[in-house]
Amino acid sequence: MLNRLRAQFVAAATLALMLALAMIMVIGYYMASEAFEAQINMIIDALLRNEGEMPEVRMEFEPVGRLVITQEQQYETRFFSVILDGNGQEVYANTQWVVSVDDRQAGEITKRLLAGGDTEGRINYDGSIFYYKSKIRPMGERLYVFVDCTSRVWLLRQVLHYLLVVSLVILLFFSLILIFLSKHVVNPFIRNSEKQKQFITNASHELKTPLAVISANTEMTEMLGGKNKWTESTMRQVQRMNALVSELVTLSKLDEKDEVVLSNVNASEIVEEQADSFAQVVLSQGKQFEKEIEADITIRAEKRGVQELASILLDNAAKYCDDGGCVKITLASKGGKGARLAVTNSYAAGAGVDYRRFFERFYREDESHNSKKSGFGIGLSIAQEICRKFGAKIQVSYKGGDITFAIQFK
Repeated sequence: MLNRLRAQFVAAATLALMLALAMIMVIGYYMASEAFEAQINMIIDALLRNEGEMPEVRMEFEPVGRLVITQEQQYETRFFSVILDGNGQEVYANTQWVVSVDDRQAGEITKRLLAGGDTEGRINYDGSIFYYKSKIRPMGERLYVFVDCTSRVWLLRQVLHYLLVVSLVILLFFSLILIFLSKHVVNPFIRNSEKQKQFITNASHELKTPLAVISANTEMTEMLGGKNKWTESTMRQVQRMNALVSELVTLSKLDEKDEVVLSNVNASEIVEEQADSFAQVVLSQGKQFEKEIEADITIRAEKRGVQELASILLDNAAKYCDDGGCVKITLASKGGKGARLAVTNSYAAGAGVDYRRFFERFYREDESHNSKKSGFGIGLSIAQEICRKFGAKIQVSYKGGDITFAIQFK
């Protein structure tokens, strides 16, 4: 249990840290990208206003937030511009501020963009990355301005790369710290759990003796004076207490066992045997009993655990089935994907019930804990714990007045 709790603690804390780092990366990269594109758009818009030429004086930039472009940054800009007439023919090309594109190539790029209807965006050309925009001039000509952003895009990608590396290093470093500290963190919970289990074990042993004495004294009283409603009530309560002690011990033992040894077991034989045992109980209550059990279904489990699961579900169905209702148990193969054990019973009062709470320890839908229905709300919790150790999954569903508890075995 200690190792399992440590693993769960480390996994949860690592996942939380991973999500926090991922959020920081996404936000950081998004903010850097937004600042980068805003700066490029400021430069392109200024060049468009200046008819695609670099002025001798500092260009006027429309402010975007807190971004500032100095005159030195202005002259660091690598760009080219092209003017096309109304027929899409090149009128003028200015490529003196770049070396990767000549006049002919600039014209071809611009004509291709015009043909595609693109007026702004980003293109890759011969290993360089250009952001571009266009506008219509007063004479109907179209001016395109292309700004080389290769170094900026590379820098942005490097920022993302460094963010990823730093995040991974932080994640690894803190994971190691969490692994080192996890034992100290979970030890108080382990000690508390051990004390609880020890208490249950000790209390169970202490209760067995007085219960045995009460049972023996009641039997002697019945032998001497005959049965009456008081002795019968006492015996019923003794049986309930013995059942509670037995379930508490079972639950405690399940918690103590971290793993179980699984093997191939014939689920059909086990379920058939349990179904036959409960059939007479259900029929004697004036209810119907049905079973559909496929033969020779093999699952990876533990024989005793499968018996316990079938017994718990059948006992639960028998207790809560409506008067004159039907209890049905089915076991079917899932075509190479394990098997499905399901127990269904009539339960007219099941509409609107929160079925998720059925697996909580000591939870009973009848909050008054009316003793007319025996049980303490532990059985389904035991079933869920057994399924967890088998790697199986237990679910509950309600439809058409019937409630079904189903287990999917591997």
